[in-house]
Amino acid sequence: MTSVDVHAHYFPELYLDMLDACHGSPGGTAGLRGGGGGSTPAEIGARLAAMDAAGTDVQVISVTPQVPYADNAAEALGAARVANAACVDLVRAHPTRFRALAALPLPNGLAAGDELGRSMDELGFLGAAVTSTVLGRPLSDPEFVPLFDALERRGAVLLVHPTGGEGSQQAYQGLDLTSYPNIRLITVGEVPPDRPLNPLHHHAVADADGLRRAAVTFGPERLLAGSGYPYRTQGERAAVTGDAGQLLGL
Repeated sequence: MTSVDVHAHYFPELYLDMLDACHGSPGGTAGLRGGGGGSTPAEIGARLAAMDAAGTDVQVISVTPQVPYADNAAEALGAARVANAACVDLVRAHPTRFRALAALPLPNGLAAGDELGRSMDELGFLGAAVTSTVLGRPLSDPEFVPLFDALERRGAVLLVHPTGGEGSQQAYQGLDLTSYPNIRLITVGEVPPDRPLNPLHHHAVADADGLRRAAVTFGPERLLAGSGYPYRTQGERAAVTGDAGQLLGL
């Protein structure tokens, strides 16, 4: 069985520079730089060493929660494409160790669906990663239906990362993906949703409390290892019995 870490952060410096420029706050991403999630050779080397130490074969990277969201559609798309280009560079440099989930130019659901298709068809991404709210809007907002339709058609992976400062009930209120049975859904966070959101819903855990809560809600067969790298060490792998490799087609 391939050992997969489905929840790993990646913050390429070029992308962080673009976020700072777009948001007009030069110090906005300062706390993310040099912390192990970047694209410098030293940070990539340390990431690979940490994977080896944890027995992780493949790490699935995404830029969440540093997402390229903007009401200006051109700005959002430009940032998303910089993020996705940086992620695919890492995957191509280490094709046996990394896979990627695309950043999407939300809240424009149509543009996000188009970028999902480009990322999967041209860049080889597994799917996409989004946050549990988008500029204050829940994922159940009708604006995002075109994105979910695109994910469903492709049987894509969708990782949903907490936005921050919200509880499980608030984050997933009104979200029902049972009509999207082909989306390979993965939620992450210490507190999982209180119910499966679709038939393929799995939850990634990196701490003991989250592990216990998710096991009760989902069953151990739906739990996946997700480290939250570089912020956490590898989770309690022995208690996580879901096969991420099979779910992701690795």
